[in-house]
Amino acid sequence: MVRRRIQSDRQISTTSVMAPAAPLQIATSSTLIPSAPVTLSQPTPLPRIARTAKPPDAARIAAPPEFDCRPDSMHFPRRLVTRAALAACAVGSQGASAQCAGTALAPGATAAEIVSLTGRGETRPLEAQPWSAAFLAQRLAPGADMRTLALSSAALLLSDRTQLRLSAGAQLRLCEATPERTLLELAAGRLWARTKKAPATLQLQTPAALAVVRGTDWDVEVGPQGHTLLTVLSGKVELSNAYGSVDLGPAEQGFVEPGKPPVKRLLVRPRDRVQWVMAHTVDPMRWAEFQQPAVDPQLAAVRADFAAGNLGGARERLLALRAANAGGAVVELLLADLEVADSQLDAAQSRLAQAWQRHRDPRAAARRADLLMAMDRGALARAWLDETLAVAPTAPELLLADADWYRLEGAGPRALMRYRETLTHAASDMQKAAAHWGLGRALQERGDWRAANASLAQAVSLAPGNPTYRGELATAASENLRLAEARTGFDAALAIAGDDYVSLAGSGLLTLQEGQAEAARTQLLKALVIEPRYARAQVWLAEAEYTLGERPAALDSLARAQLADPNDPVPWQVQAIVLNDSGEPTEAIAASREALARLPFLKSLNPLTSDSQGSANLGKALGDFGLEHWARAYANASYYPLWAGSHFFLADRYESDFNRKSELFQGYLADPTVFGASEKRAPLLLMEGSEWAVGASAERNPLRHNATVDAGHRGFNASAIPFAWLVRGNSVQMWPREGPPTSQYRLSSPAIDLAIGARPVESLGVFLLHSDSELRSRFPAALDLGNGITVSDTLRTRPRRTDAGASWRWSADNQTWLKLHHGVTRSSLVLDDAAFGPQDYDYESKERGVFLRHTLVTGPWRLSGGWEQVRRDTGSAISDPQVVSPRTNTERYAMPWVAAEWRGGAWSAQAELYRPVFTATQLDRFTDPAGQDLLDPTTASGGQRRRTLPRFGVSHSFGPGRAIHAAYQESVRAPGTHTLAPVATGAIPIDNQYQLAGSFARKKAVQLDWEATPSTFLGAALSQQSISNPVDGNTGRLFAQNTGVLFDNIATIAPVVLNAQTSLNTYKETPIFSQGRIRQASASINQLLGPRWSVLGSYIHARSRNTGETFAGNALPGFPRSTVLAQTTWRHANRSFSLAGVTWRGTHFGDEANSVVRPAGWTLGLAHGWESDDRHWRLTASVQSGLRDGEKPTLFLLLRYRQ
Repeated sequence: MVRRRIQSDRQISTTSVMAPAAPLQIATSSTLIPSAPVTLSQPTPLPRIARTAKPPDAARIAAPPEFDCRPDSMHFPRRLVTRAALAACAVGSQGASAQCAGTALAPGATAAEIVSLTGRGETRPLEAQPWSAAFLAQRLAPGADMRTLALSSAALLLSDRTQLRLSAGAQLRLCEATPERTLLELAAGRLWARTKKAPATLQLQTPAALAVVRGTDWDVEVGPQGHTLLTVLSGKVELSNAYGSVDLGPAEQGFVEPGKPPVKRLLVRPRDRVQWVMAHTVDPMRWAEFQQPAVDPQLAAVRADFAAGNLGGARERLLALRAANAGGAVVELLLADLEVADSQLDAAQSRLAQAWQRHRDPRAAARRADLLMAMDRGALARAWLDETLAVAPTAPELLLADADWYRLEGAGPRALMRYRETLTHAASDMQKAAAHWGLGRALQERGDWRAANASLAQAVSLAPGNPTYRGELATAASENLRLAEARTGFDAALAIAGDDYVSLAGSGLLTLQEGQAEAARTQLLKALVIEPRYARAQVWLAEAEYTLGERPAALDSLARAQLADPNDPVPWQVQAIVLNDSGEPTEAIAASREALARLPFLKSLNPLTSDSQGSANLGKALGDFGLEHWARAYANASYYPLWAGSHFFLADRYESDFNRKSELFQGYLADPTVFGASEKRAPLLLMEGSEWAVGASAERNPLRHNATVDAGHRGFNASAIPFAWLVRGNSVQMWPREGPPTSQYRLSSPAIDLAIGARPVESLGVFLLHSDSELRSRFPAALDLGNGITVSDTLRTRPRRTDAGASWRWSADNQTWLKLHHGVTRSSLVLDDAAFGPQDYDYESKERGVFLRHTLVTGPWRLSGGWEQVRRDTGSAISDPQVVSPRTNTERYAMPWVAAEWRGGAWSAQAELYRPVFTATQLDRFTDPAGQDLLDPTTASGGQRRRTLPRFGVSHSFGPGRAIHAAYQESVRAPGTHTLAPVATGAIPIDNQYQLAGSFARKKAVQLDWEATPSTFLGAALSQQSISNPVDGNTGRLFAQNTGVLFDNIATIAPVVLNAQTSLNTYKETPIFSQGRIRQASASINQLLGPRWSVLGSYIHARSRNTGETFAGNALPGFPRSTVLAQTTWRHANRSFSLAGVTWRGTHFGDEANSVVRPAGWTLGLAHGWESDDRHWRLTASVQSGLRDGEKPTLFLLLRYRQ
């Protein structure tokens, strides 16, 4: 059965031009105005050579004496060789063997392997030796001949990775096939070839001409009189003989008769010439008439012919049966299959249409629909299915074809419905197996691994001898990272049929996941020479080729995947990753735009592997080019709550550290294997392997010096279960830049991080992250705190934290997440008090959190709900032998929540409800060492009472990169470091960077994203929000100031990847205020100035007002009236970049009382990132300085090595 389509809506033109001639002048798409005589002809297929037991050799004519036709003896310039010497050899060699004459044959070398053989073929090692039967996986040496017999075809993979298909009646000689060059001779028949080598060094001799191929795929046919017809689909071919030459490009055709110059034709639909290149097997046993215990004798004779490989004899018997009006519809079905095998696709589909009219057999109608889809006539297939289903609405064959049509069009839900409907009407095991196979494929494409596995396993149990079903089941296991199970499945499938392209391609995927890119490429090339339109395999091949450093070949494979499945956005997303990773940002952005336009047809994002930067996200190319507002628009438009790539990419976009960590934890819950992601290579596919990385950085800022060294090892293995790991150690050193001796200190902080992510079973993902560090601060000259207290002891702080998470995948669109954490921070210090003597200071903070979230995506709805709780206890005490003064702070937070989002066409809407409660208490005591109170304890409390907080949002999209958003939000900031609840309503985030733990905020905002042109993006936003923080009624102090700093390393364990991201966070203060109101208006422009040059500009106008009792009317800390940001970025090769930016901040204040004034001024930032070609080394340097007199710059340098 034909299983894939090809985009080929082009017809052959009726215009041809004699060559040599002046260049053609195109007046319209269908008219040629040449400057040389024109001949008009209709390019009909040439008649095939009559088959005999041994095809006769054509007469040989010696080459002119002034030329030696041996390639090794030609020492002329390339142009002279191809247009003169080799052309003369072509004319003087009607037997098509002059090119091989004198070629040295390497003993023991392999020129090609027979990858597939349908029908019968024959080979001989040398011309003088007899022919023998060809067989699958046969290796052919240089100088060997191969021919295909009637109604037969073969697929070969040459040693230089050229893919060849031979049609019936073809005869080919492999003069030479090495990685350096390939020399072929086609004596008769038809050949399709695709060369993946760049630059191509392939030459093909025919009786009439010599073709010098410069890539990439082409079709050539030699008629019985030596006429040569060569069609170029992509790349360039020089076709020449002694009488002239033509250069052929895409959609051009050359025709040559012996003794005449080549003629060029322009084609309107060149891919019609290669519709015959498809995976097709003629098997009478697929039809019920041949499976019965007592088969009709005439059909039994047909079956015997097929079994013996005598396809010609079988056709004669079938034609006789049809003439006698015997045998029924199965005769027409088999005759149509034989016509497909003979490259007569139009004749086959016409026969099937007549068979339906004659017999009303649904099998004929379904087979015609399949064939029309394979010929890329989707609209005609749809009309045919509508017509025939009206007659036979419950025929399982037609329902199955209908489901296939919807699957290929990207209508996943409709396809699933039709596959299930097929199962309800299927009668035979074969029909049920086919329906389960189709359903399993569709479910696997949507990422529903459990259901896909069950359906494919059912197909295998019903038809255990079908290699394709076994191959699809093994492919599902491979995509689900069950590599050992997949290997067993592929071995079983390929043992049944070594040329099953589904199994070969899946085996290539598995080999690539095992880290063997070269072997994977070979397997995938074998699969794709059998079925070039297998879109998934083209994507996998692109990933293998890019891993091997062959970027042009990878992009070529992706272009073929886009052609084979034009609605699928995934090949475009992979192309964007490749282009961005190789330093082609504008082309990557264009590919992202194409992917975004195809998102409505998305099957699943699971084929896209992510890293903790979200490199597979559609906004990544824009973000790495400094176009931050544009990147956010693309990321929000493609956001999917169950895909790790959405969370990781948005984590780097948010200004709020709370939002950032929330998205990171959600990303690791969605895909815990990301811990093993590489720093060196783009995350095209999760592969087994590991990587070491070491780094050192130094910083000098206006206050201090910082130095850091780190070393880490990360990797992924799936030999037992999918398992990723990260182990990292680092040490930070810090000391002040200047100051009196009593202010000097030396801080050192060694730390170790351990992260593990695994998928123990198909539906379960788990991760564990543990961080352990120690901060040691020494004061060589005793630190003077200015109140009679000095510190001469070493301050030791020991933060330890463990985070654990689990996700259960009920289906691809239905998941439950659970996350727990426990953290402890302890500090100790001796204070030297001039009045009371040494005082012991001890501090301990404990935090525990439980987070639960369930998400269901069904149709246009995205539904989520959850519950979370954070408990934090902080205790500190200063003591001496007489008095102890302990302080205890407790925070309790709990929140159930529900959220719903509806997406329909251009509109989306969000409605969310939250029920948080937050309480904070502080207890101060003065006791003796035995714990007896010396004074009455004092207690203070505050918080946010439980109430329902709504959030609403609405968005309307006007096209890719164009949308308007509005939101109303009420929120309470959790006391921990993160949440699993949404941190944005649609595209509008909650501004947690302006809030403290326990803050209540109410925000209204509207935002416009507008991609004005492919080079220009405009943005604008208006917002107003009020913020209220819990306050200690006794002291007026904010409770959030009493609980110390929270340690969380989730944001620091990600791989260090080079990019030119623009930071839009202009808020540089800690938001310590009781109550306030903020109004903001902003406008931005992101502009592409060239292929590697971009610029970003942004203006923010803010008005803030303190609404608390103590400082009413003051400005809030950190909000200047005007902020201007401008940055320009230049992308170098690969991931290297240079950028320069300036920021203007108006006058603002550093505290709630407005006593600390920050003067207005400009800040300049410069940065350069460089990466070696092999990506082992990376260097990043930056300078940032205020442009005011006397302001000291911040200098930063980072050097990393990855192996």
